[in-house]
Amino acid sequence: MDGTKAISALCLAGVLASVQAMAQQAPDTARPAYDGSDSPNAPRRIYIDQDCRIEPDPAHPLPGKKARPFSDSAICHLESVSQSNHIEEKIAGDELYRNRVHIAEQEFVLQNITEGQVLFIVQVAVSADWTVDSDPQPVSTEGDIAVFPVYADAGQIVRLHVGLRHTQPLKTKFIGAKSQAPQGTAGN
Repeated sequence: MDGTKAISALCLAGVLASVQAMAQQAPDTARPAYDGSDSPNAPRRIYIDQDCRIEPDPAHPLPGKKARPFSDSAICHLESVSQSNHIEEKIAGDELYRNRVHIAEQEFVLQNITEGQVLFIVQVAVSADWTVDSDPQPVSTEGDIAVFPVYADAGQIVRLHVGLRHTQPLKTKFIGAKSQAPQGTAGN
């Protein structure tokens, strides 16, 4: 065997070894789940934060400068931003339970300005002692972020109402039995 044939045989042996190693990959190694986002027919994803800013796609970061969120009122703007407080009361047995409730709500107005379907992924931060009080409920909660997916066809405008609720318990009151007037007397 001359030098050229020996090198060719070594290269072939190396290729066969690497193919064999890939074929013997551990069967319990799970492949990552495919969500269809790289499919040519999949809707484009646009990430929106609670301030209606467009976030960079976390799955496809742009090389170079750090991508920052930006605002575009043609794509997303907020309407009906409101806050309210009220007291809720509930009687159970001879006790009056009271809660001070704070509600913060806003409506996202999302417009698809592309020629194809878009999936808006609205991500709203929820503080530790607050709950999401809206319809629809988020599809998932990742840490302290509630995630609402919203589909929009080309040129379509869609609205998403998001409400957050904070309940603060107040001191429970005892409700005693009221004294009744003796029979035969009329009470005023």
